[in-house]
Amino acid sequence: MVATHYFYWYRWPNEHFKIPNDPASEGHYHHFVTPEKVSYLSEDWHAGELWMMKAAGIDVALPVYWGAPGAYTKGDIGFSVTGLGPMVKAAQRLGDRSPKLGLFYDTSTLLNDVRGMPPAGGRADLTTPAGKDLFAQTIVEYFERVPRRLWATMDGRALVVLYTSAFAAKWDEGLADYTRKAFAKRFPGESVFLVADVTWGKMGQDRTTEWGSTITGAKLFPGVAQIGPGYNDSPVPGRTTPFREREDGNYYRRSWQKAIAHNPELMLLETWNEMHEGTEICQTKELGLKYVGLTAEWIGRLRQGGPIGKPIKLKYPKPRFFKDLKWGKEASGRSKLFVDYSSGQSVGIRETALADGYVRVGNGRLISAPRQGGMARYVYFQVSDHWLFDVPSARRQMVKVRVELAEPAQINLEYDSHDANATMGGAYKHVAGRGSAELHEFELPGVLFGNRQNGASDFRLIVQGGTVEIRRVEVSR
Repeated sequence: MVATHYFYWYRWPNEHFKIPNDPASEGHYHHFVTPEKVSYLSEDWHAGELWMMKAAGIDVALPVYWGAPGAYTKGDIGFSVTGLGPMVKAAQRLGDRSPKLGLFYDTSTLLNDVRGMPPAGGRADLTTPAGKDLFAQTIVEYFERVPRRLWATMDGRALVVLYTSAFAAKWDEGLADYTRKAFAKRFPGESVFLVADVTWGKMGQDRTTEWGSTITGAKLFPGVAQIGPGYNDSPVPGRTTPFREREDGNYYRRSWQKAIAHNPELMLLETWNEMHEGTEICQTKELGLKYVGLTAEWIGRLRQGGPIGKPIKLKYPKPRFFKDLKWGKEASGRSKLFVDYSSGQSVGIRETALADGYVRVGNGRLISAPRQGGMARYVYFQVSDHWLFDVPSARRQMVKVRVELAEPAQINLEYDSHDANATMGGAYKHVAGRGSAELHEFELPGVLFGNRQNGASDFRLIVQGGTVEIRRVEVSR
């Protein structure tokens, strides 16, 4: 069975479209061919999307449902109900030319603020009667709006795929059984087949999957494979997420190769049309029907058992970060950069204060938080992207770092490298220094410096003991 996430929250011109002169509105990385016809209220728009899914060989559409019983007039979640009716009519009109309808439960609605419920900033506790009922009734109410003959099923049970658990305060292993009982009470003789995101741990699900294949590659679990074509959310204000090059379809092809070799019962294609994050496989102005065609081709290979060909080698095997040229222009062309806390001067280097790397400047020094309770503490630094950024591995760039301390201390360093065997694909390569207790020097072979560390940093100092007080940091090549 092949299913795909169907985002139906669009309504031209001002719902999930870029609004002129509104810097906070979200744009699209790729664009609908005829955006003026796109609307969750349009039966014709739904029919066109569903027909194209089915033509590509997709069995199941997973409408991205922002369910919130009793709160559909609040915030931006009303589309979930008002858009579902036209979608159902479109599927009925198409008959066998439409995929079946499962459910992608977007658990963002477990946030109190999304549902417009007190207390502000809270999350639903799914161990309480009210919380469990909210979760179960969201699923029940969705399938109440979809005729039984349109239901997508696995093992004869209604297919439900869950988004991340991050928006729930608590849950336990009994949540799935509670939901099944509530579902059977409303639909005698029926049940649900729950596919939960890995973040839920054990909650009684039937299968497990994981969101994020569009960035980090195929997600493979017993019976399930989730893949996507690439990722780029740069049109969304405030986002600093890494992006994944599509590489003319090779990233998608490589993910299909891994998925077919895994022999899954359920294939999840992430996504049909999430335009804000550039993960769509639907038709677009920029790419035409390329990814619809690729999907049809590889679904054919899946059902025939291959061939999948030799493993495709990607030009960019890891996600990439965007170049930040908003600061540090003065670093361009220099052989040495520095930040001097005694004088308050800097060229091309700056510290980054983070939860695991809190720092403050005082008395001509950069002062770190001490290591406490066995937890590692760090001091993060960004290097100007005007100086080095996403250095090709073939250059084998060597960089040297020199750290002057105000007081003796033991420190080590981790940097963003090309060493695929280092932590997080090379983003945290460990290196020890040399020198005295107050002057530490490090050599960093094979730097990448792609802003891949926490806070878009390029290297971090590891605090071995108490507080570290830094006078000056130099970086040279």
